[in-house]
Amino acid sequence: MHIVVLGGGPGGYGAAFEAARLGAQVTLIERERLGGTCLNWGCIPTKTILRSAHIVADTRDAATFGLSASIATVDIPALRARKESVVDELVGQVESSAKRLKVRTVYGAGRLTGPKAVEVTLAEGGTETIEGDALILATGSAVFKLPNIDHDLEGVWTSDDAVTLTELPKDVVIIGGGVIGLEFACAYAAFGSIVTVVELMDQVLPGNDKRVVKQTQAALEDMGVVFHLGDAVERVERVDGRMHAMLRSGTTLESDIVMSAVGRIPKSAGLGFPEAGIEMDRAAVKVDEHFRTNIDGVYAIGDLIGGMMLAHVAEEEGVVAARNAVAEFSTVGAEAHLESVRYDCIPACVYTFPEVAVVGSGRDAARERGIDAVQAVAKFAANGKALGEGESDGFVQVVAENGTGRIVGCQIVGPHAVETIHEIAVAMKHDVTVRQLAETVHAHPTVSEVIRMACADAAGKCGC
Repeated sequence: MHIVVLGGGPGGYGAAFEAARLGAQVTLIERERLGGTCLNWGCIPTKTILRSAHIVADTRDAATFGLSASIATVDIPALRARKESVVDELVGQVESSAKRLKVRTVYGAGRLTGPKAVEVTLAEGGTETIEGDALILATGSAVFKLPNIDHDLEGVWTSDDAVTLTELPKDVVIIGGGVIGLEFACAYAAFGSIVTVVELMDQVLPGNDKRVVKQTQAALEDMGVVFHLGDAVERVERVDGRMHAMLRSGTTLESDIVMSAVGRIPKSAGLGFPEAGIEMDRAAVKVDEHFRTNIDGVYAIGDLIGGMMLAHVAEEEGVVAARNAVAEFSTVGAEAHLESVRYDCIPACVYTFPEVAVVGSGRDAARERGIDAVQAVAKFAANGKALGEGESDGFVQVVAENGTGRIVGCQIVGPHAVETIHEIAVAMKHDVTVRQLAETVHAHPTVSEVIRMACADAAGKCGC
């Protein structure tokens, strides 16, 4: 069986590698570099930058730890070099995995010329048409550009521009108070920039639990970030070398840089999907729960299908789509066993200071779905490890079903949140109750003890 994968990001290479492990012949087509947005312009560069920002913030607070130290200053060329080194290392590892698994990698711009035929304008010159028994579309997403802003104007950035690290602005206006906007706000504020965030909605991190939102906004305000909520940037101009952002409210914000961080859209334009007969939902490709499009043997995954636009989600979807493609091709005379993804127990993370991690539903959302849910909160202020590390702000909030103790969701704001959330994710996937988690001994001192405290409280409230 020959599987063709269009797009080499986490979803694409995840699909390609799984298909190869299952014995398929695999061709992976990538326009630029393996790793996609995540490795090259998104997750990895931003987290590398945020690590440097955290060190700057730590040296600024050195006296609270009984230390005397100079505040670290930012060396932009060195910071950029480190970021590029980390990215290059990870891209190299993906390339090595492709070779080890005998995945043929073709570099060039691919476009569908038939339901399963991809014409590739090769990076090395010329064209090649590649057709397989199955095709997995994994072309990812692109930065969404607001139509009322000239993104070609000097001084207007997107997240792609921000990770190139050409300069450290004295002041920056960030449009968008979602995950991308807040992570960059956190980094630049730590580096010493004056940061203003403009968010259309009445809260940052739209769609998140109100306790999460309140704690996160307060932490960023403590870093000096200023928020304009329920407002919008209607026009941006460059005047005497400075950016002027005119808000709907009538306020004008002046800065070195205006950064647009209003999200991403599926990357499907000009790739021949509708012409090949693939059903679309605006820019996204429509799929069923098994990632099948309306055309037999054609699958789509990751940011291209909308939903949770996260690298780890795309990778899981790619793995499942590859398994389903192999299963459908290999099954003769019977219905193939196909897999799907449980999205309710996949964590989402924000790498601000402190970190934010959520999985499943909040209490209000659970009740809207008809679940009789209880909520329990435990704070890091009572945790020895968090106090010792000087990161005692935040909480663990567990949501459980009344009576059964089944975990419906969890929200964590605090130290190591993006690591500790997985304890809850595993519990949710395998139906471990809050009582069972509370009865599991956690090492002391660890910040994960706060999860145990919240679960013990939830177990008492739901009577399980």
